[in-house]
Amino acid sequence: MKRVGIIGGGASGLIAAIQAARKGAAVTLFEKQKKIGRKLLATGNGRCNITNTDIDVSHYHGHNPRFVNNVFARFGLQDTIDFFRGIGLPLVEGEEGKLYPASLQASSVLDVLEYETRKLGVTISLHRRVDAIRTRGDHLLLETAGRERHEFERVILSAGSCAYSPLGASRSGYELAESLGHGVHEPFPAILPITIPLRILHRLQGIKWEVGIEVLLNGKTKSRSGGEILFTAYGISGPAALDVSRAANELVLQHQQPVIVIDLFPGMTEEDLRERLEILWTDGDKGAAFSLQGTLPRRMPQVLLEMAGIQADRKSGALTPAERGAVLKILKRLTIQPGRPRDFSEAVAAAGGIDVNEINGATMESKIKPGVYITGEVLDIDGESGGYNLQFAWSTGAIAGASQC
Repeated sequence: MKRVGIIGGGASGLIAAIQAARKGAAVTLFEKQKKIGRKLLATGNGRCNITNTDIDVSHYHGHNPRFVNNVFARFGLQDTIDFFRGIGLPLVEGEEGKLYPASLQASSVLDVLEYETRKLGVTISLHRRVDAIRTRGDHLLLETAGRERHEFERVILSAGSCAYSPLGASRSGYELAESLGHGVHEPFPAILPITIPLRILHRLQGIKWEVGIEVLLNGKTKSRSGGEILFTAYGISGPAALDVSRAANELVLQHQQPVIVIDLFPGMTEEDLRERLEILWTDGDKGAAFSLQGTLPRRMPQVLLEMAGIQADRKSGALTPAERGAVLKILKRLTIQPGRPRDFSEAVAAAGGIDVNEINGATMESKIKPGVYITGEVLDIDGESGGYNLQFAWSTGAIAGASQC
């Protein structure tokens, strides 16, 4: 019976433990926290967005995103649905193809995974941070922070990324991989609120609005999304902002100068919006900002007019053609510059990680260190928001676990 040690009790570590145990391995899972699956409980706003019906390479990023094709060919969307159904967790479809547990509770996902590991005899060792992976002959030694040593034939590194540190995320997975000779692409925060240094925009804090949003560099679109954004005390958040945050952050960290362009009326053509504005400004005695109060949330007209260089109390009838054009432009193409990314503590995912060219996509075994398998977020693959990162975790973990025979 092969002895398999798994580092990390998150999504990929848990499914790896189940698959390896099903193959007859004696599995010990090490988790440095006091509880397994803490980050899993926080996904999907507590509902756990397990996967998405639109699993495709186009939703993934990294230095070699095509790596996911090899992975999903071996354990893909249907395999994931079947796996969870098989352990008593049917899935239901929500918005934008997102798949959730039928209970709509992340705790249900963790409960059934934990039950399955216990049923299969997996040993779960909590409060055990693995500090080193060493070699003894043909075996691998895991050394914990308490200087305990555990010997295995195989090791699966599922330590996760450094995103969302309040739930225990750290750089330990990268450091362990580097100690084995692996290359690591420097991680940076992905899927998180965007900092906007322009202070006048901060006055919109708390306002939510449906928009179209793009990240542009030298006039070329690098990322595009649509949906709700939330104006904050430091910038913008909400689903649409999170969708484009990776592209904005990467460009800023490369010392380039991207811009974010927001269409506040994505459902209207420029000409239709122009006609609406002309109607709103029919009463020339009204203040320009006040005339927009029925069209935009409170505070927004005044701020946007000021950004367009127009005094909020200026009479609608006094607006020149150029000023009317400036208002139209800011409503359809509100252009702002992103600042430096916020901290990993706010990031849902991290871009960067262990070079996937050093991993066998058919088994998840390291090409650098035989007997070591690497899975999940610690790898240089990050998906968009919407269940894509969890699908990669399930798939890589399942493949690594099933390879322990």
